[in-house]
Amino acid sequence: MFGFLNINKPTGCTSHDVIRDLKKSLGIKKIGHSGTLDPLASGVLIIGINEATRLFEFLNSDKIYTAKILFGLETNTDDISGEVIKKYDYIPSIEEIKLKLKEFTGKIKQKPPIFSSVKINGKRAYSLARENKISLDEMKEKTVEIYSVKVNSYITNELDLTINCSTGTYIRSFARDLGNSLNTGGCLSSLKRILVSKHFSIEGSIDPKTLNMTNINKYLIQPTNVLELPIFHLNIEQIKDISNGKEIKFNDNSCKINNLPAYIQLLSSTNSLVAIGLLQNENTIKPQKVLAHG
Repeated sequence: MFGFLNINKPTGCTSHDVIRDLKKSLGIKKIGHSGTLDPLASGVLIIGINEATRLFEFLNSDKIYTAKILFGLETNTDDISGEVIKKYDYIPSIEEIKLKLKEFTGKIKQKPPIFSSVKINGKRAYSLARENKISLDEMKEKTVEIYSVKVNSYITNELDLTINCSTGTYIRSFARDLGNSLNTGGCLSSLKRILVSKHFSIEGSIDPKTLNMTNINKYLIQPTNVLELPIFHLNIEQIKDISNGKEIKFNDNSCKINNLPAYIQLLSSTNSLVAIGLLQNENTIKPQKVLAHG
């Protein structure tokens, strides 16, 4: 069994909880997920079954979220589930918010929440945060990209947004930083991931509780259908070499790709994914991930 599942994660559980329950209900040991969702968050969670867990890094991971941000409140987790650190009387107007959102579009810098899985000197930040051994000042800043932000509504002090962003973006940090920039607190009150790349949508997602060994094949998504990588078909001898970790050479200009080196999908004559290869030059492919099922 091999492929991806588009799971609709419910609120109130961790991404790891979903994995644990699926392992139990499906009787499969090798299951993993791509792109953690916090317990507060719901929506699209990509699950890999068996060898597909090795392919997450090759998926396009741009995401779209619907998010609600509560102004006037600052918490230690940067969302509504955390301990309230400070309350503010000032609540910004929608005009101020829309103007400020322009500064939060494009490439921006942000620090992950202290309650996150980022590693600090070998330890998870959330473990250090629980012991009050870390502050936001110690979190490393990184660059992420916000492609677009759409205001859906603003009622009282709660802003409803749709955010299209790059992988690695923390929407909790976005809420915190937006609030700070408006001279008030800001924390996430709701979050739903509605799209990952163009292949995994909330409309096509499934409730993990409905999955079992009888119906799983109906929902399995073949990696070749969602990996946005060029395809190269291998003959029997090439499959043997790739499977043994050997690079292959060819002289027929089968792979015409401009920007090299480039990752490509290596398929059998029956379109089974054998491996992910690295096209090093115009006629040399080096195996990167050889799949046991191939």
